[in-house]
Order: sequence, then structure tokens, then C-alpha cells
Amino acid sequence: MVEQVEFQVEFQVVVLAGGKGSRMTELTAGRAKCLLPIGQFPMLYYPLQLLRRSGFKEAIVIVSESIKNDVLITMDKIDIGIKMDLVGIPGGEDLGTADVLRLIHEKLYTDFVVVSCDLLTDINLSGMLDSYRTHSASITALLLQVPTLPDKFVTPGPKSKQKPETDLIGVDNETDRLVFLASASDFEESINISKKLYRKHTDFNIHSKLLDAHLYIIRKWILDYLVFDKSISTIKGELLPYIVKKQLSPPSNPKEMDKNTSIVALDTKKDIFQFAVDKPLDNLIRSMSAFNDHSTDLNVAYNGDSIRCYAYTESKSFGLRANNAQMYSLANSVIFGKSSLIGIPANQMPVEFPSAVVKCTQLEKCLIGDNAVIHEKTSLKFSNIGANSIIEPKTRLSNCVVMDNVTIKEGCVISNCILCNGSIIQEGSELKDCIVGSHHTVPAGSRNSHEVLTDIDNLMEI
Repeated sequence: MVEQVEFQVEFQVVVLAGGKGSRMTELTAGRAKCLLPIGQFPMLYYPLQLLRRSGFKEAIVIVSESIKNDVLITMDKIDIGIKMDLVGIPGGEDLGTADVLRLIHEKLYTDFVVVSCDLLTDINLSGMLDSYRTHSASITALLLQVPTLPDKFVTPGPKSKQKPETDLIGVDNETDRLVFLASASDFEESINISKKLYRKHTDFNIHSKLLDAHLYIIRKWILDYLVFDKSISTIKGELLPYIVKKQLSPPSNPKEMDKNTSIVALDTKKDIFQFAVDKPLDNLIRSMSAFNDHSTDLNVAYNGDSIRCYAYTESKSFGLRANNAQMYSLANSVIFGKSSLIGIPANQMPVEFPSAVVKCTQLEKCLIGDNAVIHEKTSLKFSNIGANSIIEPKTRLSNCVVMDNVTIKEGCVISNCILCNGSIIQEGSELKDCIVGSHHTVPAGSRNSHEVLTDIDNLMEI
């Protein structure tokens, strides 16, 4: 009789896909953010493919309970190549990312990877995982170069001078320790750096052109701490800055506590260092090794820190987060040249579903969805046409995202627009740089530029 050996998973994966897209309500009023189309696939497809390319076989995907059935139906039609444990959370769209981890903590029994559903990147995670293993990190965060907008790129919708949110990210030049994290909006003219940081990390840069990809590898003890400390609601805004700062603090000494304190009272006084305990074998190996991650002093490796945060910076890989209308539009614009993301070489486009009816002969780098109907005498360039959409004769489209069940009547000229689910563009309309909301009808002969065309009630949520 052969003894069966139980396989121990080194890392679990959590994909956070329950957000309601509050920065892009003009697009998410009629469809969940994680199901918005990018190229021929829903947004959720891309982080799952990132995980598959990096060797993962399964992932826990967190969605709001209200959209769980829609996600199941949509993803069942796609060969994602990875087992998906879909978890619906009631009211999940109103919870912070750390709150979500706290709710599913019983599913997580080892170190884990957390990734947002809006991340598109062609990186392979093996290097980041190896860095995490090498340093036995508490958290390792993926940092990418902030995407550069093409010179002629225009975001559909109203012209806006609003500046994008900028992170200030401090990384030790010698050790790659993540030593500082804040939003640029928190400071007016100068940045205050603590003396403790200067003493401990004498050579670090603060970057403003790095993108926090919202992909983290997290030690299991941090989840245990989150379950204990329920005041932390988000990973990026609260947990990560807190952990980064705690690297600079000396561990508490339990022996210094009052000996007369009851066990119950003692438990309520736990701090994070009571959770951040290295494995005895790791400590033994480190003490017997000549390895040191810094050369500025004679302190032991890692300065004896039990909390260690690292940045894994990838400058050569493509990456963006489609978390607002501008980045969503950019994702659809560049996807045609990213065969590593969609698995379709540019020279093999256009791509048509077998069920699509395409009578047009003027197609250039387009993706045509299931049961779409493209009539004769039409011209389509660099556009994504969703399922069950109809484009009538004498219509020209360029650089457009046409979602599902959209009808474009005869004689329309549409350029650089996003047409949301179920919208109808009546005859002879000309639209440029516009967003048409879900199930909105644009009257015949309309002339619109740089507008959001929708029912105002759909944009009330902030």
C-alpha cells in the first residue's frame, strides 16, 4: 500500500474583485468593474492570467454577493486555465481591502498573494516570490513604472485638469527595503523624515514615478494581526504604511509588563511584535551565516528586525491599473500590442467569434464579440466590439470600446469613445472622445465631443 502524501501549498492567492469602481462610475453604472471589457476579455481575466503564467493553479476570487452569479456566468465562457474559488461577500463593495481579508481569514492557512482585479501587467512573479523567500519578508510589494500616456492619447469624457494620485515611495538603495510610503497629497512643500529612518537607512531614494501595483505577498502572521486589530480597514492606505513604520520600532519586551496583569488583560495589550515571530530554524540559520544585508554598521543581518518590508521594482515590464476612466481607456488602447496579455499576436487580428456575423471588409486590428453583427459598408479600426452588438451600414468606428448589446444605427461616425452596455446610437450621430452610459440613447443627428452622455441618476454615487 502506497502512503499518500498531502501536498502543502506554499502560497495561496486572493484576487480582490469586489470594488464598485467609485472612480469610474460613468462606466460601472451598468456593469461590475471586474467585468468591464478590456480587449476581448473581462478585466478579471488579466490578473488570473498573470497568476497562471507565474505557476499558480488556483485562486480565491472575492466579489460582492450581488454580482457573484454574473461573474460565474461570464467566467465560465472563458478558458482561464486556473481554478477559481469564487467567494461572494454581502455588502462587499462597501468594505475595505483589509476588511475583506479579515472576513475570509479561515480560508487562508499559509502565506498569500493579494492582487487587485484591475492590474494588467506582463511580469512573471517568480522573481518577486524569490525575493520574498530570500529575505523571509513580512510584506513584499510590487512596484512598476508609472505608465506613460502616448502623445496623442485623449481620455474619453470631459476634459479634466485633475492631477493623478501620486505615491511617495522610499526604497533603500542597498537592501530594497520599503522604508517610506505616503501620498503626495499629504504634504504641501516639504516631506518630514524621522531621525529613526535616517539613522537606520542611510541611503534611500523617495520615488514619485513608481506605481504601487496593489500586488502584495503577505506573511500569514499579518493576517492573524488583522483579525486581532479590527481598526485597520485597507491594505494600501492603512496596513502597509503602518507595517512600514513599525520596522523602525524596537520590539516590545513582554517581560517588562506588569507581572500582576491578568491573562485576559494581557491579551488585550498585544502589539504587532507579538505576532511577528520568526521561525526558530530561520533565526538559527541566520545566526550561523555570514550573510548581512547591509554594510553601514556591524549590526546583525536585517538589524535584528522581525518586521521586514520589501519593494520589488520592475522597470522593464508593462503594467497599469485600470482603476479610472483614463487608465481603463489606455488599457483598451494598448492591449492590441500586448500579445503576452491576450495571447493573440497583432498580425493575427482582427479576431472574430465564430458566431459573429461580419459583412464588413474594412477591419483593422479589431476584436469582434460573440453574436455581434457588423453590416456591410462599415469601417472599423482598433476597436473592441462586445457580444450581441449591432453596427449598421455606412458607420465608421475608430479607437472605440463597444460593450455588450450596443446598437449603432446607420451613418454614424464615432471616434475614441466608450459605449457602455445596452446603449443606442441613433442614425447620423457623430461622437468624438465621449462616454455613452449604460442603456442611454443618443438621439439621431447628435454632435457631441468630450462629454459623458448618460442619465444623471447613474452618476450620483461618488
